[in-house]
Amino acid sequence: MYRIMILASFILGILVSSYILKNRKIPTRIIIMSLSLELMLSVYLALMVTYLLSGAKGYGLNSTGGAFGMLLGALIFSFITPQYKDAFWNAYTLVLPLMYGLGKIGCSFAGCCGGISYNGICHVHTAEGDFFPIQILEASIFLLIFAMSVFMYLRNRFDPIKAAIIYSLIKILLDFLRASHENKIISTNQVMCMVVIVLLLMIRIREKHGQGIKE
Repeated sequence: MYRIMILASFILGILVSSYILKNRKIPTRIIIMSLSLELMLSVYLALMVTYLLSGAKGYGLNSTGGAFGMLLGALIFSFITPQYKDAFWNAYTLVLPLMYGLGKIGCSFAGCCGGISYNGICHVHTAEGDFFPIQILEASIFLLIFAMSVFMYLRNRFDPIKAAIIYSLIKILLDFLRASHENKIISTNQVMCMVVIVLLLMIRIREKHGQGIKE
């Protein structure tokens, strides 16, 4: 079930992104090239982050690494085809909470990315103890965020940079409920999200500076 949900997250992410880009009248060959780059970067960075964090001892898909790959792909294609910059940022940022939410459903079946020790309402009972249902909470929140993002996009009020920053901030807050955070003040995932926020702010500042020069 884990593999099915991970595969579904990529397939639905590709389909939604393709629909948005096609709706913006972007040539099919450019859409295919951008999707190929997105898949390559997201999968590679998702695997590489896990490999590095494990001390070169294991493989797996790190969601933060995958999201960073998606944003990096959007940035690269915004430079290659600046006339379609807004479309690429919208398409690939919009699907991030969808892909992450579906991925977390897969994690709940696999039993990975567990929550902190917790025996209150809705706790998850395992042979190793009771834990907070962080996977289900993350899946629910990010799928709801995806629905809200789609609503904002349809009303032409979706700002991809602001949205990605909000996604990162929510991920930072939810990470406090993960088991990996119990013995740490700041986790590696939180540090990576902070780096993403800083980079996104730099992109926004650069955009505003460029607009100021044109005016």
